[in-house]
Amino acid sequence: MSALAVAHPRRVHLRPVPALPPEPPVTVTISIAGGAAEGRTRVLAALRDLVDAAGPGAEVAVESTEPDHGSPIHLDPRARTALRDGAQLDLSRLEYDLLLFLARHPRQVFSRSQLLAQVWGHTHTTNRTVDVHVSRLRTKLDDPEVVTTVYGLGYRLADDAKITVTGNE
Repeated sequence: MSALAVAHPRRVHLRPVPALPPEPPVTVTISIAGGAAEGRTRVLAALRDLVDAAGPGAEVAVESTEPDHGSPIHLDPRARTALRDGAQLDLSRLEYDLLLFLARHPRQVFSRSQLLAQVWGHTHTTNRTVDVHVSRLRTKLDDPEVVTTVYGLGYRLADDAKITVTGNE
């Protein structure tokens, strides 16, 4: 044996180390408004990659506050109401009339002049008026694809638009 090992043995006293409080989670909120669904999908994939890089214990929860475009819109011509999920849509008279006309004529393409004659009741307004009302309607429905542009011809209701018309005028 060596002289050091025998000479003065040391006693080691271990004290419990107090546990560190767990770190609070970091919450990141990202709002993505508008844009194509493909772009939102790429952003979410990039976020998931970042969470994976953070290591074990990290998680991602995706919460969508977007309206469900799959929810049907109900039009009642007698009451002149447009409802989605029981909530009234705030449409002007012409926006409502345009949506109702297109809903009553699915899978048909209408020129701007035809829409002016059928919805507006006259053709002495510029064709641009139709474009403006279609744009506003898309915005208010929060669905840019509910009314499809048929380039060089006009507009039509999208094939997958879920619009029901109840009652008669």
